Amino acid sequence: MPGRRYEVRVSGQLSDRARDAFAGLDVAEVTAETVIAGRVEVDEQLHELLAVVQSLGLHVVSVQQVAP
Repeated sequence: MPGRRYEVRVSGQLSDRARDAFAGLDVAEVTAETVIAGRVEVDEQLHELLAVVQSLGLHVVSVQQVAP
């Protein structure tokens, strides 16, 4: 089963150090938010991604599955 693509929106812009934590994912700044997007093969990877977001103290605006 192929993975699903997710988009995590967080408040503000990320520092270079924070951006480095999301290697392999698309990171784009949109107005006052940053969008972190990429394919997640298993649910555990989504939980790991959200754990990284939390460990960096980022405020999650939304998490949604998006079309590939």
